Amino acid sequence: MIGLDIGDHPPGKRSVFKKLGGVIAALYHSEWENWTSHYRRYFTIAARILAVGFILGFLVVMIRPDLQTKALIIILRQLKDISLQAPPPVLALSIFYHNALASAGAVLMGLLPFFCVSALDPLLNGAALGFLTWTAKAHGHNVFMMLLTRVAPHGIIELPAVLYATSIGLHISLSAGKKIVAVVRRRSRKGQEPADPGGFIESYAAVSSAEPDLLAVAGDSLRSFLLVVLPLLLVAAFVEAFVTPHLG
Repeated sequence: MIGLDIGDHPPGKRSVFKKLGGVIAALYHSEWENWTSHYRRYFTIAARILAVGFILGFLVVMIRPDLQTKALIIILRQLKDISLQAPPPVLALSIFYHNALASAGAVLMGLLPFFCVSALDPLLNGAALGFLTWTAKAHGHNVFMMLLTRVAPHGIIELPAVLYATSIGLHISLSAGKKIVAVVRRRSRKGQEPADPGGFIESYAAVSSAEPDLLAVAGDSLRSFLLVVLPLLLVAAFVEAFVTPHLG
C-alpha cells in the first residue's frame, strides 16, 4: 500500500508482538525477583565452591602428577558424546545437550532435602578446570593465554549458567528441608497443646507463614531453568563451537 514503509507491520501483528514482549518482560521481571530473594545468596556460595574445586583440582595433580592420566580419562569419558571433529552447528548442539543435561542434573539433585548435593556440580567443574590448568602448565603452555582464548570466550557465559543451575538446586533442597522441619514442628506442637486451642492456632500460623510452598518452588525452578540456564548454555555452546576454535 502507498505510504506503508517496508519496516511497518499490520496493526494485528504489532499487537501480537507487543503482547509477546509484555509477557517476556513480565517473566524476566518475576525471575529477577527470584534472583534477588532466593538465588543470589546461593549463587555466591556456588561460585566459592567452584573456586575451591579449582584449587583442589590444581593442587591434587601438582602434588600427585601420577594422577594426571586417570583424571584425563575421567574427563574424556564425561565428554565422550561430543565429537570435536563434527561441523560447528552439530558440535554446538552436542555441547549444549551435554551441558544442559549436566545442569538439569544439578537442579534435580536439589530434590534431596537438606544435603545440598547440587553443590557437587560446581565443585567437579572447578576441579576439572584446575586439573586442565595444571596440565597445560606442566606441558609448558602459556596458561594465561589458554584461559583467555580457550576458556574465557564461552566460559564467561557457561559458568554463570552452571552456577545458576546450582543455585536453583540449592534453593529446592533447602526449601524441601524447611518444609519437612515445619511439618515436624507443627505435628509436635499439635500434640503438646490440646488444651489451648488459641495458642495452638497462633503457633500453627507462625510455622505456616515460614513454610515454603513446594509447588511454587518447583514452578519457579522450572521457569528459572528455562528462562536463564538453557539460553545461556545455548549461547555458550555456539560461542565454543564457532568462536573459540579460531582464537588459539
